[in-house]
Amino acid sequence: MYYQINGLKDIHKLLTNERKIGGVIEVNTLRLQTGEVYENAIITHIDLLGSSIYAFGFVTEDLQNIIVNINELSLLQEPKHKKVCEVNNQAYKTTKTKAKIKYLKRLVDLNKDSMNPIFLEELKMIIEDIGFSTIKNEINTSIIDLENRTYSIA
Repeated sequence: MYYQINGLKDIHKLLTNERKIGGVIEVNTLRLQTGEVYENAIITHIDLLGSSIYAFGFVTEDLQNIIVNINELSLLQEPKHKKVCEVNNQAYKTTKTKAKIKYLKRLVDLNKDSMNPIFLEELKMIIEDIGFSTIKNEINTSIIDLENRTYSIA
């Protein structure tokens, strides 16, 4: 699940494919040209015009959603692609986990009579992302074949 992040284009690609691969992009420190510093910021969006990046969105530890012009960005220290259950930004982790649980419940409800491989693959990815211990009280886990599961339990 972890991918090496070499630049903003890599971050954009990970954000674009979030539904397929799960996880979020967290940076240890994000600093703007104005000197403002944000610890454990979660990168939520990168805006492109053609192939040029012009804006950058992130969420702070107190759930402020901030969008800045790319020219205002000074430093992204150690951007990492992480599972939601491994994120240090607790406020965002709680919000994202609730959203994924809501989506998971809807997904299970729609596919309860059909155990097709696409559904099972997406179910596996979401469970790996938020952790099995988080969802075991939220959905009926008996639909999951516990003997054949190949994902790690966070």
